[in-house]
Amino acid sequence: MSEPDEMGLTSEAALGYEQCFVPAIFDQWPPRLIEAAGIAAGHKVLEVGCGTGVLAREVIKRVGPDGGVTGLDVSESMLGVARGICPDVDFRQGNAMDLPFEDESFDAVIASFMLMFVPEPELAVREMWRVLRPGGRLVIAVWEALDQNPVYAGLVDIATRQIDDAAGSSLAWPFALGKDGRLAQICRSAGVGDVDISAHEGRARFPSLDGFVRTEIQSWVLADSVDEDCLEAVVGNAQEKFADYCDAAGAIDFALNAVFVRSKKD
Repeated sequence: MSEPDEMGLTSEAALGYEQCFVPAIFDQWPPRLIEAAGIAAGHKVLEVGCGTGVLAREVIKRVGPDGGVTGLDVSESMLGVARGICPDVDFRQGNAMDLPFEDESFDAVIASFMLMFVPEPELAVREMWRVLRPGGRLVIAVWEALDQNPVYAGLVDIATRQIDDAAGSSLAWPFALGKDGRLAQICRSAGVGDVDISAHEGRARFPSLDGFVRTEIQSWVLADSVDEDCLEAVVGNAQEKFADYCDAAGAIDFALNAVFVRSKKD
């Protein structure tokens, strides 16, 4: 197994993310984000927190040979997978809170499902706004709050009871910016102009409930901190709680909803 990178991710974990979470969750979002950002042929586009490049590799098709796409992520393991899949995108390692680009460098800046993991999200948004050209659009997507995503809310509850409060908090973390207008508040505090807020319905589809639960619990947030007995207890509880979301073959399909904030720079 390879050595963990700055984010504690190995190349094997990054490849697992691409093979599991991208088809289950993230493949559906690029067309909506591209439309929200008004991306067209010839545009220069930055994706902040690009992961394995699921969005960036679709954007490069839209901007064509006269445009360009830069994908930035702090994880070299994620970037290694991204470069292998789409070498036409300029994938770079870097920090969202200190973007290595000149002012007004891009026609569109997109951050999809990453801002909740940034230590100082307001600073990251301020940086995104700085590198956006006048007339360009900033689009940020986060997951809606847990009360709009009941399966994940249920999983948080199970993990809290069967493991501990820290495990539940870790699983709830990705949904923290989707409640009480928090994302819009961050954008306004960062100096972003008028923001348009919209809710978007999505789905999550995993081949098995067991695989879904194990992948979430053993993801980078909790890593190897959960022993097999606890994991079995979580899976058992989930099989009871989420039975109505599963088909006869054991696959699970459920709502996973998001919030977009969009702003055009004057």
